[in-house]
Amino acid sequence: MDASSRHDPAVPPARDGRWHVRLLGAVEVRRPDGQRVRSFPTRQVAALLAQLALSPQVTHARETLIEALWPGVAPDLGRNRLRQALSALKAVLERGLDRPAPLLQADRVHVRLVDEAVVCDALDFERAVRRGDPAAALALYQGELMPGHYLDWVVDERRRLAELFERVQAVPAAPAQGSARPPADPPLPAQWTRSFGLEPSATQLQGVIRHHRLVTVVGPGGCGKTRLALETARALREPAPPEQKTAMAARFAHVLFLPMVDCFDATQALDALAASLGVGGRDLLRESALRLADAPTVMVLDNYEQLIPHAVGLVMQLLEQAPLLHLVVTSRVRLGLPGEQVFALAGLPLPETDAARTPEEALQNPAVALFVDRARSARPDFDPKAGTLADICRLVRQLKGMPLALELAASRVGSFTPQHMLQLLTQDGGSSAHLHLLSRAGPRSGHDRRQASIGAVVDWSWRLLAAPEQRLMQALAECAGDAGLPMLAAVCGEDTAATAARLDNLVGHSMVVLQPDSPRYTLLEPVREFVRDACPAATRQTLRLGLMNWLLGWAQALGTRTSSPLVETEARAVRALLSDATMPARSRLELALSLRSFWESAGLPAAIQDELTRALGTIQDQSGLEPLASDLHEMLAYLRFAAGFAAEATSHAEAALRLAGSDASRRARALVRRAWVELAGHRDDVDAGPQVPRLDNDLSEALDLAREVGDREAQARALHQRAALMSQMCGEWADAEGLLAQSQALWVELGDTRKAASRLRNRAQCWVRLGRLDDALSCLERCEREARLSDDWLGQIDSLLSLSTVHASLRHWDRALEIDRRCVALCWQRWHRHALAIALWNPPLALAHLRRPEPAARLMAFAGRHWATQFGPLSRSDRRTLRRVQRLVRAQLGAAHTQALWLEGEALSLGEAVALLGAA
Repeated sequence: MDASSRHDPAVPPARDGRWHVRLLGAVEVRRPDGQRVRSFPTRQVAALLAQLALSPQVTHARETLIEALWPGVAPDLGRNRLRQALSALKAVLERGLDRPAPLLQADRVHVRLVDEAVVCDALDFERAVRRGDPAAALALYQGELMPGHYLDWVVDERRRLAELFERVQAVPAAPAQGSARPPADPPLPAQWTRSFGLEPSATQLQGVIRHHRLVTVVGPGGCGKTRLALETARALREPAPPEQKTAMAARFAHVLFLPMVDCFDATQALDALAASLGVGGRDLLRESALRLADAPTVMVLDNYEQLIPHAVGLVMQLLEQAPLLHLVVTSRVRLGLPGEQVFALAGLPLPETDAARTPEEALQNPAVALFVDRARSARPDFDPKAGTLADICRLVRQLKGMPLALELAASRVGSFTPQHMLQLLTQDGGSSAHLHLLSRAGPRSGHDRRQASIGAVVDWSWRLLAAPEQRLMQALAECAGDAGLPMLAAVCGEDTAATAARLDNLVGHSMVVLQPDSPRYTLLEPVREFVRDACPAATRQTLRLGLMNWLLGWAQALGTRTSSPLVETEARAVRALLSDATMPARSRLELALSLRSFWESAGLPAAIQDELTRALGTIQDQSGLEPLASDLHEMLAYLRFAAGFAAEATSHAEAALRLAGSDASRRARALVRRAWVELAGHRDDVDAGPQVPRLDNDLSEALDLAREVGDREAQARALHQRAALMSQMCGEWADAEGLLAQSQALWVELGDTRKAASRLRNRAQCWVRLGRLDDALSCLERCEREARLSDDWLGQIDSLLSLSTVHASLRHWDRALEIDRRCVALCWQRWHRHALAIALWNPPLALAHLRRPEPAARLMAFAGRHWATQFGPLSRSDRRTLRRVQRLVRAQLGAAHTQALWLEGEALSLGEAVALLGAA
């Protein structure tokens, strides 16, 4: 068969009357008659074709093309060269064609291609990436852009497309049959009421999201942007019916929802994003983008307008670094970014004039139906008869069909008729002096006159409240818009019965929402915003101080239960106060310290760590506050190390010890933390001789001091670190196991079940080294099951890693490989990069013993290169494992084949390695 007639996935058969331009892997054109053009008179002629084909919809100025093709050339010479290049391009493309299809359009000023006449593989590749079709994208990418061409713009575009290709490659294949099922995405926020009239908009928005990677849902506050985004997200999570399983109905693997209402700068926005994805480290943006690169994903960023212009760049960076990500942003104003698709949302459809409607038709109008539904919630006997229905229609039109305004107005039907409401809202021409509260010039305003309808109703409803109810709403606004009854009563300074009665009244009037299945209360965002603006600064500060005092008492009363999910209920308010530089530094530091166990397991955003460090600097030199400063330094030493800032962690540990003074308990904890930082960063290739006596002395002193004062937590921590010293640096596994047993018993006495379970797992790891494999196996299986049931995913990963080691020691290679697959899947899903690197280290040995040498070689080569690149040199034991796998593979395949596979493995991406294990 002639080469020119073979099917090429990059340049499909051109019998559709169009010109197909290939730029990936080669520069060539398939003409409408099916013939190929592979050679061009000069490189500039080929580059001219590429410049036009990459932007077929753009009309190019001749001067722009001249500068791109001959940078710095004199104008007259450049114009002459461009005329010659255009003539040469036209001649080479149309040679031998009887009736050339129109392709080039040029006049004295501009040049362009006929958009509908040309197809370009580079553009198709990007479109496949945008629509979340990695298989099509990989098929289209036949090589780098325009090989052999080195104009600056070509090199830049080549690099951009190559990086995009590498990210698509990083997407793992679907897990092999029998591998662990990925966990479900976090639940979407609850919806407490029925929606009306959103279905057409939600269906339309789904289509827009599938075709565009950045969609901004724009509209005034209270128009239903969040509700629409939630309805759309929920629909995107539903499986497509069989008859709709087309490219248009391609499913997204993940649909995520992230409220941004409490973020006001790029740092806070990035911290919120990283926290929602469960990532950490020095480069939160890179880690977040990598986490979002595993599969086609939709992420909703809700209430983003206050971040404009502070964090608009974050949106672009995410889209650039995560090519399978589609972002949906709800905002009162558009972002103004390239490629942004604006989805404008007004109010609900309005009823027509009274004369053109029967009562049945009027009740089918979404805005009227919403009003009636909410009115019946407030007054079950509400019956919109003909006369009342006409007033309702006029009221709905007056409120521009804005859902929040309708809900607030409907909640008052027990006290006001629709006619009376209409009179109140239209007095003084509808221009209430109180509307200045929602008429700001900042990003929240949206400059939309429809905002006035919401402002009028919120203001009217606000003025109908008694002073204690207004204060209660102000307190709720300061509690991050979400609180329980005890907190609100304490912040308002009244008994819970009185607060409960006021809350019941506010819920009845739609000013406050009671969460389903939870005794917690929420303010809708436009209402919260109104309330905060209406609240004097002095009152807000008083309420925040009251909130701080309550949270301090609450946190201190938790004691060792701070790792419990109980803390999550108030974590949002806690984080808001810790970030508030207007709050007293000492109170913020005491609050943070009271929840240290929670931060150690759940993490603390880097921005809040930075704020605590600044607050710590203001008090650590104050007489009498050295103990508090020491404790904070000790806590921050752990948090900074966990976040990847080892040098800062060491500085904090040293400061904690220096400020501990003669306080025995505090000095014991500081000594343990300094040893922990050193041991956590230790490699077994380093000469441990000089370190062991010093660390042993420090930990022995810490243990003696803790016992002297009866500090059982410090004792448990010191025993754990002595066990790490004995095992990690000395190889004394029996001594280490005994120390861990003592530590476990102390955590049991303290009621911290997760730390007790962690020490038990450490003991089982010692049993493996001591040859007690059956005991270790039974223990670790129980630990893994309990961790799974309690949703302790870190404990589950730790258990699986150790179980793999046990089964490998027993030569149960099939079972070891099955566990390895589960562990890698969990690490990948939770994006725990350190654990993932360890988990990928184990499977090659099992694969080699199971006579699957090819994946064994590739995975071992990747694991060795990945660890050395990301975490430092391989240890002696690591190198022994690597050589062992090499020997096994070489015995099965020979040296030459093994070397070739090794090179292939070293070139794998992380996603490819995960996919390779799933298929092995």
